[in-house]
Amino acid sequence: MILARHAESLLWAGRYLERAENTSRCLNYAANSITHLRTGEATAEGEMLVRTLGLQDELEAVGPLESQPQLIAFLLSDTDNPGSVVSAVVAVRENLRTVRDRIPIELWEEANGLFLRFPFLGHANAAAGGLHEVLLMVRRACLAISGILNEGMRRDEGHAFAVLGRMLERSIFTVGLLEASHTGSRGVMDATRMLRLTSSLQAYHRQHGNAPDFDSVVRYLLHAVDLPRSVLTCLDRAEECLTGLATTAVALDRPRRKAALLRARLELGEIEEAMVAAPVPTLQDFLTQFLELASDVHTGIVPPLAMATVRSQYIRPGAAPTGGAR
Repeated sequence: MILARHAESLLWAGRYLERAENTSRCLNYAANSITHLRTGEATAEGEMLVRTLGLQDELEAVGPLESQPQLIAFLLSDTDNPGSVVSAVVAVRENLRTVRDRIPIELWEEANGLFLRFPFLGHANAAAGGLHEVLLMVRRACLAISGILNEGMRRDEGHAFAVLGRMLERSIFTVGLLEASHTGSRGVMDATRMLRLTSSLQAYHRQHGNAPDFDSVVRYLLHAVDLPRSVLTCLDRAEECLTGLATTAVALDRPRRKAALLRARLELGEIEEAMVAAPVPTLQDFLTQFLELASDVHTGIVPPLAMATVRSQYIRPGAAPTGGAR
């Protein structure tokens, strides 16, 4: 058995770890692409990136980002933005600190070491070269933490909660990316860009061997069974974690069934069929269901009376349904 507060910390350590890697990857791509765009196009590109990451409300609070340095500061080092790289890294470290006795010492050392690089992170906005070095450092540290989690941690409830958190966050990001790709002010997002933002370009080329086609890429990111970042793969792993956890935690049986239903809708082609007629509403509804799934998981861990405090301290960037969004 595992204490509820430990389960909560490991779940959110997994989510914030995935969030830090996703944001740093998106920011690295944006820093390269926006440099060569005109002002209006660069602004639209930045808005699409913010929408992909679910940070519209946070952006509205600080006002429009009128330059590339402002966008970089907002997504990298703004501590008032809960979706920035720095905020995510701090959250990973703090959540792992509370469960140090349940995780490999190497896992804590890697997360703490990344946190201790903050003086360097805070001054990363000055030069493009420095920015790319910082983002590469963050991504490598996230991959190192993931490697220790996968190869050095006992396969107990704690490991299942950490993996579950990563799969939920990864699914939300991928579906959010697909939704933003259809609704951005510049029109349909370039297929190659979607693959780069999910680290899937090489995998796609190895399987299809041709120039990426938008509809083909959407299907690939939704359905590919051999792609770690596809929505179907994430749902499979999330359902597997929930199935094991639900044997001792009855409250997690509801999210297990919801994950199984979402997976079945994908496998049977229901989502793809609905997207033919109405891609944007379908993806928006799909994203909402993932946010509700994440909320149900959190509700199954944290007692209902504690939810108000938890939500006020750890609200997830972007709009979310009522429940355990953090």
